[in-house]
Amino acid sequence: MNAFAFKGAGRQAVMEPERAVAEAEGLPRAELYSGRLPERTLWHMRFRASVHRLETLIRRHRASISDEAGLEPLFCAFTLLLRIDFPLRQLLTALPAEPGPLRVSGLIGALGNLGFYPADARPDNHLMQTREPFLFLPSGGGAEVVFHCPETGTLERLHADGRIEEVKSARDLAKGKCWTFALKSESHPLSAVRRSHTGHSWFRALLAKFGRVGFGLVITSMAIAVTSVMLPLFTIQIYLHVISLGSLDPLPAFIVGMGLTVALEAVLLTKRTRILAWVANRIEYLVSISSFERILKIRPSLSERAAVTDQAARLRTFENIRDFITGTAATSLLEIPVSILATFVIAVLAGWLAVIPVLGICAHLALFFLLRREARIRTSIAADESTEMQRITIETLEKRDAIRQSGLQHLWSGRMIESARRQQAAQLSLRTLGSAAEALSMFVLTTCTVFVLCFGTLEVWSGIVGTGGLLAIVILTLRALSPYHVLCLSLQRFEQLRNSIDQLNTLMEVAPERDEEREYTQIRSIEGAVSFLNVGFRSRDTRPVFVGLDIEISQGDVVAITGANGTGKSTILKLVQGMSDLSIGTIRIDGIDMRQLPQEDLRRRISYVPQQPKLFPGSLRDNLLLADPLASEEKLRSALRTAGLLEDIEALPDGLDHPCSESASGDVPSEFLFKFAIAQAILVNGNLFLIDEIPNMLLDGEVGEVVRNLIRSYRNRGTVLFVSHRSDFLDLADRVVALRYGKVPVISTPERLLARAA
Repeated sequence: MNAFAFKGAGRQAVMEPERAVAEAEGLPRAELYSGRLPERTLWHMRFRASVHRLETLIRRHRASISDEAGLEPLFCAFTLLLRIDFPLRQLLTALPAEPGPLRVSGLIGALGNLGFYPADARPDNHLMQTREPFLFLPSGGGAEVVFHCPETGTLERLHADGRIEEVKSARDLAKGKCWTFALKSESHPLSAVRRSHTGHSWFRALLAKFGRVGFGLVITSMAIAVTSVMLPLFTIQIYLHVISLGSLDPLPAFIVGMGLTVALEAVLLTKRTRILAWVANRIEYLVSISSFERILKIRPSLSERAAVTDQAARLRTFENIRDFITGTAATSLLEIPVSILATFVIAVLAGWLAVIPVLGICAHLALFFLLRREARIRTSIAADESTEMQRITIETLEKRDAIRQSGLQHLWSGRMIESARRQQAAQLSLRTLGSAAEALSMFVLTTCTVFVLCFGTLEVWSGIVGTGGLLAIVILTLRALSPYHVLCLSLQRFEQLRNSIDQLNTLMEVAPERDEEREYTQIRSIEGAVSFLNVGFRSRDTRPVFVGLDIEISQGDVVAITGANGTGKSTILKLVQGMSDLSIGTIRIDGIDMRQLPQEDLRRRISYVPQQPKLFPGSLRDNLLLADPLASEEKLRSALRTAGLLEDIEALPDGLDHPCSESASGDVPSEFLFKFAIAQAILVNGNLFLIDEIPNMLLDGEVGEVVRNLIRSYRNRGTVLFVSHRSDFLDLADRVVALRYGKVPVISTPERLLARAA
């Protein structure tokens, strides 16, 4: 390796090896060319200089990094040794947001955010032979990066202070912990690649991560089973040695024994409850963040197609899973060892009487599976009706003003009443089925108990079983049947769980927008040339919005898009950004089919002013840095000055650090929002500038003047596509695309188009 390249934003230059050595060690260049320095020493110098420069760049643009020395050098070393071209912006966003020096947990998390799955490793000879770098945390010492030197092949260890030492043998790594890092797409148990080999669904693969915890639950449940049968056995002994003999002398010992048994069972039950609570909370965390991350990563056209209530239902999926794990349904499954052991003890005590609880268990299972299909149907209907009721409620709140203005209150109320009636009918049907399952299960439980009492009494008269034995058998019968009784009572829970898991697996199987296995054409910069080749777009009901759009837009052109509402003006801007899927045709960016480009990287390089600007929680500075995390203070001020906002923001008490609440977008004037969005678009500094439709009342004021100046300044140096239907803005364009619903757009100059309209 002759040099370390810093690619991406802020890393365009390649460090010259001699200059890197001089900067790192302060050696005269004559010393470098003398040939007296070994290749290993030269490589160490270059590597340390590269790490130092990358750390400097990160500290310069990451305000949350503390001046206190942390593991930032090791993070930089990893990013260089992993031999993947990470843009500086991606490195910055991978680091923890909390202020302070980088610690081991933060380093592991940052590498995980870059797409590398951490795994514990043993410091043995096999680990030392691996070619990938790994993290070593010695006992009582600071973290180190262990790697193979590309020049000599020797195993080296890099300390956080920059020192590099050679690792002689595995003994040097014996006392400490090691973590290896591999691409998630290859090694992560939840990745599609890994699951294609195991054949597991996403949720099944998630449960596999809790294998050791599951084994602990089984062992705990078996211990509970043993303690649960001890109390009935104590009952037999009390009848034999206390009641039958009429002596109270053994009673204190039995009481102490029973007390210890109850205490032991209580401890085991508490332990099992805590394990279940931990598993539920951990699964809740993993499911919620994974599902939310997947919704953000799938193609925008798919995520926007689903209703808000459907998206919310997906995010609430983990609630049903959590409630199931911490509820009686999961406990009933864990009580199966108790049931098996109790039935076995009954067989030992009374022989054939064990047939009665066995038949009771079979009856409960038959009842469960017979009613499960009907429960599945009714649960699905109830879920659909609840979702529809939520959708109507949200729609009512969003359109309440329009409903009042149109005088539709009585019609809308009737619609809500009908939806509520269907929802309640579906819920009633589901509850009726649950009540039926509960009644039938209780009938089976009661019948089995009566049969045990009746036939057990005959066994007592025959002298086969004692009175204490009969009482113990009744208790054991109830313990044997209780899990299956709870199983029938939890019929609805099982169906809710199944639906939630099916929805979760379906969501996680949706392909993300960026396919990690696919090779994309890398984007360095966008010149601004855009080609529409026979482009068409269809609405959700498959009707064509527009067809046959053919236009070549060169760098420096200004193109206006106009048309009536619903003709696809904003859609064209979304198509250029990859936010909507093409129905027909091809769009090329700088001569490259945009489907061959990574869509996220493409959007980062396009300046865009949306139709409905938003502010995110944080400060105004934070919102600006979303457009360009590397922007300097002067660059931020310049963008605000161009957008006409600098004086307004400087007048605020905190200036750029003025906080924005979650409802900030609704609390500030629309003029401020659009100017701020223009400033963000300017910070992106893209050669392709997209401006969606801006309300007329704003175009008549300062916002309109800012947009005019912006279009004029971008002419001949950057491409501008803007949406408008105002003639004074159409005059600013070189060409105008006039959209007509379901037809081929008209492409003309502003003069001809306005003359034709006149």
